[in-house]
Amino acid sequence: TDFKLRYQGSFLGILWSVLKPLLLFAVMYTVFVKFLKFTDGTPQYPIVLLLGISLWRFFTNATSVGMNSKVGRGDILRKINFPKYIIILSAMMSSLISLIINLAVVIIFALATGIQFTDLVFLAPLNILQLFLLAFGLALFLSTLYVKFRDIGHIWEVVLQILFYSMPII
Repeated sequence: TDFKLRYQGSFLGILWSVLKPLLLFAVMYTVFVKFLKFTDGTPQYPIVLLLGISLWRFFTNATSVGMNSKVGRGDILRKINFPKYIIILSAMMSSLISLIINLAVVIIFALATGIQFTDLVFLAPLNILQLFLLAFGLALFLSTLYVKFRDIGHIWEVVLQILFYSMPII
């Protein structure tokens, strides 16, 4: 439901979940590879960059949505007694759906460019599970703080920007 509601009333709708990472990829590839000549020298660097952007967008969306979920669903939490982490998990599912769509796009691009996959590709679901669990743990922590201190939302945005440029995504 959250996934559908996110794009409700939008002309392109769910297509935005694919277009945002692709547009960010196009800008970053143009600026960092074409103009500044940042690259690791491998021919599959564009696919690695697109994959990194897709995974990073999942992490930022999942933690941000998870952080806001307790406050956004406070009315339900006050009326019904159930484990609070379910609210955070359900909010993070829309980010997971977007990630699955984006990974399909990455795979299509990889196949179109002729990248050879090794057997290690079968370990990718475990890596994605680890990323999801990391995002879930951070979302639990941030959502608890966000209930009391609303400034955490603004601080988290700045921390995410710092982390993005300090990670080896570019």
